[in-house]
Parts: sequence; structure tokens; C-alpha cells
Amino acid sequence: MADKNDERIRVWDLPVRLFHWILVALMVVSYVTGQLGGDWMKFHFWSGYTILTLIIFRIAWGFVGSTTARFSNFIKGPGAFFGHLKEMLGKEGPREVGHNPVGGAMVVALLLAVLLQAATGLFSADTDEGTVYGPLAVKSADKTVETMTAFHHFWINVILVMVALHVLAALAYLVWKRQNLIGAMLTGRKPRDYVVAKGEPVPTITFGSGRLAISLFVVAAAIVYFIVRLGG
Repeated sequence: MADKNDERIRVWDLPVRLFHWILVALMVVSYVTGQLGGDWMKFHFWSGYTILTLIIFRIAWGFVGSTTARFSNFIKGPGAFFGHLKEMLGKEGPREVGHNPVGGAMVVALLLAVLLQAATGLFSADTDEGTVYGPLAVKSADKTVETMTAFHHFWINVILVMVALHVLAALAYLVWKRQNLIGAMLTGRKPRDYVVAKGEPVPTITFGSGRLAISLFVVAAAIVYFIVRLGG
């Protein structure tokens, strides 16, 4: 019989995992198409609309979704944040059911950063190869469009730095603590010893329903649709 500590515990639901990897793909699409410009901008805007839909969904899921998806589960105070950094220097790996305090802070920061990027894109304009306006730019003052466009071009660099730190943190866990957090986000499961010490019970995790997730995504898509239509 396999050792109980070899057991893999389900910690991430499908909506969180789909959100994570689809967002990664769309961020690449948005960055590449934004750099190419021209006719590629229509794909840039569609990618941006989808990203905005995903972010709205994830924020809602952070309040009503699965235990490990909820902000209340991983938003901690400064004490927990610095305590986790101290644990990283110890011999044993930190154990968390979902996001650790540092990872949770990064998740919130990235959500807000990407939300800001997508929102400013609605008011931005690309004038390098013919003028391409965001859906809300056509009804905004020129100064507003100019400010939003400048911020949109600048802020992507901040996001790239944040993404790099996020990836480096995951690699640090893999190399330093031998914890494959990337694999866990793919499969949804963590080895038991990533979650609790030997002999300790696994905390109860409640998973949100797929029907609720789909409903929230449809509502998020409807919100983005009506925002885009405001500029029509």
C-alpha cells in the first residue's frame, strides 16, 4: 500500500486552472499583437475583451467559488507575509492548501494590474499605422485618450516585471523547496506533504459548482459586451 504522504490532494478547481492558463495564453497574444500593430490590432482588442471577461469572472469567483479560490483564504496580513518568507529559509518547505501568503499577495496584485491594463485599453488609441480606437475612446476627450494610451503602453512593462517575479517564485519553489507548484496548477492536485505535515489531517476544501462558474462567466461576458457596445 502506498504511503499516506504520497497521496495527492485536490486543491485547485477546474475554473481556477482554466482561468490561469487561458489568461497566460491571452497575455502572450495581446502582447505580440500589440507589438505588431496594424491589422493585428483587431485581435489585440478581442484578446483584451476576453482578458477583461476573465478578470471579472475571477474576481467574482474569489468571493463565491471554491475554498482555495476565495480571497478570504489567501489574503493575509504582513505578519503572515513575512512569516512565510522566513519559512522559505528553513529546512522544510512551507505547507499551504492553496496560495501561500506571498503568492496570494502576488495573485491580487496581478489581477488588479491586468484589470487596469484591460480597462485603460478600452480608452486607448493606436496611431502608428492608421488610427485604431478602443471602444470607449471614440466618446472620450482627446486628453483622456492620450493619457490612457500612454499609461497603457507604460503599464504593460510593469506587468511583465510582475509576471517575471511570479515565474521566478515558482521556479524558486521547484529548485529550493522541491515543490512543483506549476504542476499542481496543471493537475489541480498537490502531494499531501505540500499541504500538511506528516500525521496531520487535511483541511476540508469545498469546491464550487461548475454551473455557478459558467453562470458567472456568462455574466462577466455580458458586462464586457455592454461596455464595448457603449462605444458603438
